[in-house]
Amino acid sequence: MAAVEEPDLLESFSNLKALAQGEIDESADIPRLPPNTSTGVLGNGLTYFVLKNKEPKQRAELFLALGFGSLVEEEHERGIAHIIEHLGFSATKAYENHAIVKFLESIGAPFGACQNAYTTFDRTVYTLHVPTDKDGLVEESLKVLREFAYFTRISQEDLDKERKVVLEEWRESRNAQGRLSERYVQALCGAGCRWCERLPIGKEEVIRGVSAETLRKFYQKFYHPARMAIIAVGDFDQEQIEQKIKELFDLPPATIDPLPRCSVEEAPKRPRYAVPDSEGVRVASSTDPELSFAQSMVDCKRPRLPVQKGRDVRRRVTEDLFHRALGSRLLRLTLQGPLGGGPRDFFSAGTESSDPLPALPLGRSLWHGAFGDLGT
Repeated sequence: MAAVEEPDLLESFSNLKALAQGEIDESADIPRLPPNTSTGVLGNGLTYFVLKNKEPKQRAELFLALGFGSLVEEEHERGIAHIIEHLGFSATKAYENHAIVKFLESIGAPFGACQNAYTTFDRTVYTLHVPTDKDGLVEESLKVLREFAYFTRISQEDLDKERKVVLEEWRESRNAQGRLSERYVQALCGAGCRWCERLPIGKEEVIRGVSAETLRKFYQKFYHPARMAIIAVGDFDQEQIEQKIKELFDLPPATIDPLPRCSVEEAPKRPRYAVPDSEGVRVASSTDPELSFAQSMVDCKRPRLPVQKGRDVRRRVTEDLFHRALGSRLLRLTLQGPLGGGPRDFFSAGTESSDPLPALPLGRSLWHGAFGDLGT
């Protein structure tokens, strides 16, 4: 089959073409991590990444990244990955009654902005943004991440308390935009696709009725060290933090109490669920009585293209420039209105190239590429 020549996206943006035509070794491999990053795999399979970064001063960002989210839930478990994430802040082996939240706030890390977590389709991530101006703060914060990873307490009492909070989040997701987003995913993927059937927020009946035992089994199975990564970036002694991670997290899976994990060799595999291709043009229309505006979208599916070589970076930069430039033109049309005068045809317009599904709130940071090391 003859190779298909890629279109020149910047053909009509002559002032931008030079920006994407600089000298670059297109066959060179792209580094997956910044220089000087300390990384390794502990005896229990946990992967870590540590990088000293002096800006902002006296601050550190710590992440616990788990390579599982709602996609691995069974029908009777829909929503429990998100519930477990909540329970981590409620109580653990070492912290009672939201004491983790109180401790972190006491060192200048308020809840929400500096201590948080989220669950999505294929991962669960806990984040801490903490000061480093006093000895021991980073170490204590790493201990908090260890509690989330190994020792979240999941009693029936804890679960019953947290149901109300999770149910409120579920209700908030049922607004007009949330309902339309769900229908959008269903239209994009098609009937029977795993992505449609495993939205992270879950199902109301599961949130209301699931047992603590079901959550414990899920936590014990999927919160396995071999499918986790610890990421630490900040204004600290890099060698010291690397050593602390080794000391705190290298627990043999079978000794994690009260929910021992299986061996590294038996750790669950990360599933790969592709968004299916569509035959021909698929048209979907949806209305909602709470909406106060009309919106139209055109999605063009294409295979995911990895960024591994210099040529891939050039392609990504070219696409980004194209969408930014086209977006600026659309904005100008929006502000100017029709050339012949009269009311505007639309109030906003935009274009982008992105991941195939919404609700994946990931930035391009050090840990973004870490999931490739969590096993398959």
